[in-house]
Amino acid sequence: MAIGSDIHMPELHSSLAQLGAELLLDTVNNVRERIAKATPQDGALATYAPKITSRITEIEWAEQNSMEIYARYRALYGFKCLTTSFLDKQVQLLTVRKPKSQAQLNLPRFLLPSHFVFHRGLKSLIIGCAQGTAIEVTQMRIEGKKPMSALDFNNGFLKQAVSRQFKQNTNAAYC
Repeated sequence: MAIGSDIHMPELHSSLAQLGAELLLDTVNNVRERIAKATPQDGALATYAPKITSRITEIEWAEQNSMEIYARYRALYGFKCLTTSFLDKQVQLLTVRKPKSQAQLNLPRFLLPSHFVFHRGLKSLIIGCAQGTAIEVTQMRIEGKKPMSALDFNNGFLKQAVSRQFKQNTNAAYC
């Protein structure tokens, strides 16, 4: 099954469940034919997925480019939130948008990984990632607070903050 670049985990789960149900019925209804045409799996081509732990939610800004972060967001969507840290508090990124190039974002300067600016036109945070890329975040939750928009984050936290840089989170938790 082809996986589109904008599909999120719940949509993929639903599509695969439907496809799996159809294949199961087809296999049960045509078991003799399916067994006759069966081919063994090539063990050399088999891969294993890593165990999903809270560590998978942690963003490593200097190591991951925006497409890798967005892909992880889509894969974990509805299950876990991506996490980072700001002012020694855990931050969960609740809504992440597909990355745009810095030229498309019309930023005045190059953003270093983990550094961010508030983009008034998009009403979102633009965060620098590895390889000169950037990602857009529109909603987040700071440890001990309710979910907030990037505008609320800008108005409530950024105006009093000395640093405009996220840190790698060391205490990732479930959403």
